[in-house]
Amino acid sequence: MPTSRPQKSRKRTREIREQSRATGARYTAALRANDRTRADGQQCHTPTRLLLPLVQDALPGLYELADLLLRLRMDVVLDHAGELMGYRDSGGVPIPGAPIEDVEEAYYRVRDALPQGTEEFADGMVDEILPPTPNVLLLIGPDGGNVVHLTSIEVAEADLALLAKFTAALDHAAGPRPSPKFEALTEALGEIGRVPYYPWMPKGDEATVANWVRQALSTVLHSPFEGPGGAADRETLSNVLRYAAGWESVEVDQDEEEAAERALVSMMRAAGWT
Repeated sequence: MPTSRPQKSRKRTREIREQSRATGARYTAALRANDRTRADGQQCHTPTRLLLPLVQDALPGLYELADLLLRLRMDVVLDHAGELMGYRDSGGVPIPGAPIEDVEEAYYRVRDALPQGTEEFADGMVDEILPPTPNVLLLIGPDGGNVVHLTSIEVAEADLALLAKFTAALDHAAGPRPSPKFEALTEALGEIGRVPYYPWMPKGDEATVANWVRQALSTVLHSPFEGPGGAADRETLSNVLRYAAGWESVEVDQDEEEAAERALVSMMRAAGWT
C-alpha cells in the first residue's frame, strides 16, 4: 500500500521556496531535505516524548540555526562589494559521523514537532501563542502570576542522536587538537565566525560558533530534569499536563510552581541566558 508524504507546515514550505530561489535549485531538490527516505517504510524512527518548558529567551537560536546549517551545506556567493547575494550548492562540509544533509533533515523534523505558534512566541509575538495551541499549557502560580508554558512533543530518538553527534563534531573541530578529518569543518566554523553575514549568527572563533550551536539546540537536547530531584520534578509536571489536558491554563500549587521554576532555570542556563 502506498505511503503518503508527511504534511509540512506552511512556514516550512515557504522556507523551501525561499531556499530554492536563493540557491537557484529546483523546488524538488530543496524539498528533498524534508521528505527523504520515508516511502518504503524501511527506515524506523523510535519515538521519544520530551517534556519541555517553552522558555522564550531560550528559543530564538533554535530557529536561527537554519541559516547556519545552510552555510555548512552551501557556498556563499558575494557580489563585487562583498555583500551576500545567495548560496551555491557545494555538497556540504564533511562532518564525520553527522552528514550535513542528514543533520538538516533531522533538525527540521525536530523543530517542526514543536507546537504551532512557538516560533512567533520566540520572536516576542506572545499573542500568537496566547491562548495556547493544543498541548501547550500555561502554568499560573498561587499568586496569580504566569510561571511558564509547558508542552510535550514526540520526536525520533535517531534525530536527537544525530543532532547530538553534530554538536559533538563541532566541539571536536573547535577544540585545541582536532584530527585531520575535521580540518574542513574547523575551517568552515572559523569562516562563519569571522564573516557571519547575518546579525543573529555568532561572531568569534571556532569555539564560539560551536558553543552557539550547542546552546541553540539546548531546547531539545538538554534535559531540564537533571540532578537528584529531576525525576520527581518531571513526574510532577507530567501529572500537571495529564490532569489539565485540553485546558489553556491551570493554577498550580507551590510544589508544582517550584518544579516548573527549576526546569525553567535549567533551560535558561543551557541556552546561555543565566
